[in-house]
Amino acid sequence: MPRIYDSMPATQHLAIAVCFKAPTQLALAFAAQVGQFYDRTEFDALARRTSDLYAIQNPEDANLFRTRLDRRLYDRYHTPVTWHVSAQVSTPSTDASPDVAASGRAA
Repeated sequence: MPRIYDSMPATQHLAIAVCFKAPTQLALAFAAQVGQFYDRTEFDALARRTSDLYAIQNPEDANLFRTRLDRRLYDRYHTPVTWHVSAQVSTPSTDASPDVAASGRAA
């Protein structure tokens, strides 16, 4: 007989985790699993959804989750999560200096 948890969609799994786990605990768990994602954009999207779920309950919890996750990623030599995604992604021009091309902004 399947468990109730197994019959729920993944979005509800995340909502349940947010309800029962502290932001610091989930941030630690997320940071430990960052290497399991082949595409980092999927990891960032999952982290943003988790932050949004925390923000519904308490904006301070969402901020704590984002801060702790970025800190744990930094400690593991990973880049922080892209928290704000713009709809239009532009690519740097080929005639730009290496500093502009690498960071997307002038030095």
